[in-house]
Amino acid sequence: MPDAKKIAFTFIATIVVPLLFFALLELGLTVAGIGTSFDFFHEIEIDGQSYYQENTDFADQFYPASLDIKPRENTFTVERHPELVRVFILGGSAALGFPHENHGLDRLLAAQLRAALPSKEIEVINTAMTSVNSHVVYAVAKSIPENSADFAVILMGNNEVVGPYGPSTLNQNFLANITLIRGIQALKRTRIWQALNGLISQIRPTDAMQELEWEGMQMFTNNGVTHDDPRMASVYGHYEDNLTSIIETLRNKGMHVIVSSVPVNLRHSAPFLSVRGANLSEEQLDQWRELTRRGARSSDEQNWEDAVTNFQAALEIDPEYADTHFRLATAFENLGEFEDARTHYQHALDLDALRFRADTKINQVVQTVAASVESDSFSFVDSAAAFDKASQPFQPGWNLFLEHVHYGFAGNDVLAAGVSRAIVNDLTAADDFQPVPAAEVARRVGFPNYDTNAEIKTLQAMIQHPPFPGQSNYTRLRSFLSGKQNRVTAELGSPGEVVRRRRDVVRSGLADWKVHFELAVLNQRLGNSSAMYKHLDTILELYPHNRESYMKIAEAMSKEGKWREVIPYLERSLYYTRGDETKIAETVGWLGTAYLRTGEYKKATELLLEVTKEYPDQIGFVLGAYGNLIKYARDNRKRRDLDRYVRDVQRYARSLVRKGKDEEYPALYQRMSQLMALGGYTAEAREWAEAGGR
Repeated sequence: MPDAKKIAFTFIATIVVPLLFFALLELGLTVAGIGTSFDFFHEIEIDGQSYYQENTDFADQFYPASLDIKPRENTFTVERHPELVRVFILGGSAALGFPHENHGLDRLLAAQLRAALPSKEIEVINTAMTSVNSHVVYAVAKSIPENSADFAVILMGNNEVVGPYGPSTLNQNFLANITLIRGIQALKRTRIWQALNGLISQIRPTDAMQELEWEGMQMFTNNGVTHDDPRMASVYGHYEDNLTSIIETLRNKGMHVIVSSVPVNLRHSAPFLSVRGANLSEEQLDQWRELTRRGARSSDEQNWEDAVTNFQAALEIDPEYADTHFRLATAFENLGEFEDARTHYQHALDLDALRFRADTKINQVVQTVAASVESDSFSFVDSAAAFDKASQPFQPGWNLFLEHVHYGFAGNDVLAAGVSRAIVNDLTAADDFQPVPAAEVARRVGFPNYDTNAEIKTLQAMIQHPPFPGQSNYTRLRSFLSGKQNRVTAELGSPGEVVRRRRDVVRSGLADWKVHFELAVLNQRLGNSSAMYKHLDTILELYPHNRESYMKIAEAMSKEGKWREVIPYLERSLYYTRGDETKIAETVGWLGTAYLRTGEYKKATELLLEVTKEYPDQIGFVLGAYGNLIKYARDNRKRRDLDRYVRDVQRYARSLVRKGKDEEYPALYQRMSQLMALGGYTAEAREWAEAGGR
């Protein structure tokens, strides 16, 4: 055989045939429904129109599914029109708006854009997620559909060390080669990999990683990384590569990209982990401890000059101890030496070995990348500088933050003002745009509200766990959040007072759908059903893709016995369950109840039995479905059906007991006793009651 033919044959046999085999296998597995798509958005159809909806499985390619990290709910049209301005936000929990997710960057940005562009329809789609870093955001950018938005805002950098493939991540899967990281992620997205992984999981015992539950920042507290750790070079390199690729990817997809620097709390977030320098003698350590003790005592006595002297002396012994820099910065600040304070606050940030905040080098990378991008379809917003300016003469602290990186309303307002300026300037070619003042933005979006109180309580619970109690200013943090909650409570007043304030926004025509939802809930609480329905109807006009709105209407109508009117709202809500079995079982069971109440027994039976057969893990809803079937059969003298339902529910309940699931659902015995009594099975009811009392 001639050499050319041998080469061709070898190439086909060793390269083409295996590639064709794996391509066909991948296609076959996809058609068979094996595995899942990890695209960020799914395309669905509602009433004949195509919509994008977030993929709840997206983050599972980076994290154990048990952590339940999911994108925010978003549903929006595939088709765009000339009067629509759509903006994507990409990043981590700070970009998401945690903990004030209804008053975060996205909502405040939307309010600014509606004020500046009243003739336009504004959509701000937040794709940010908790605990993600640039590796995840790169995957988001890669899977976002082309020409699906006008602008994309990137705010990321706090989780580069603790996020996927970082040196301090929870499963320590650090890799120095970004090409290998992207190759692994591409492999994980294939159906072949997912099928093999599923088979392996069935064969071997469950890995502890697969059973992890989200515990917040305390999951990372044993994985400190010092500033001079050799792996940090790769962290910064990965961040730069990912940021550059994200910008290029989104611009190629037809979006104007806006990159923001990353503000962090310098003034009021003490380091989470300070590491002593190597090779200190016992004598030096004793001197350092004594100087630190004296400095702390001087600070408590507000003798700031003496505090500076002692902390400076301590730094001469151990110049890399982060908390000493923080305490020295605080002392300098109280002496009015703000530049010295800034220097040491910055050192405290960069030397913090639990790296939950974007450090100086991360923001230097942002600046470098931004400077290298052509200005066409690109803007840089220096939010860190804006936070500095808003905090002068001090450094950014609790005036803009709630703890280490998450913004209060004022911080989100500064972010939204800067980003809105970039967008409006691009759309109008004007450079004189003035954002709406913060107080007016707060009025338009209804801040604060009762959710704000709950969100502060969430923070108060969060900071009780590591690493927060290890901060040297932990007591002040607790006091700050307690005072903030008291101020919010005083500002809110009664539900009636909140309703009156929100009415002014509604009358002005500036209220978004979330203001109307708040008013619907408050009016329901106040017993004003007509006002509640009015606001719910308005929500369906402004944003018809919120499941809670349909469920709230269904709840109110069910209480009023309007069962036939309930049905279309429940059916519509099924578009927004996103494959969540709990939500589906709840809705289908409720639909079955509605059809029973309207006399459509056949349809009702089909739906209620669907709950019992398709969603056996939803114990409460399965028992509820059987309860409705048993009651209807008893009331209508359908003895054969009654016996069958009683037999089936007992078989189901006994299987739960055998599997130990009665421990997960402790009300099982009581509910079964009630169901047996409902069907007239007195002896069985007594048996279940007695079994539950053992």
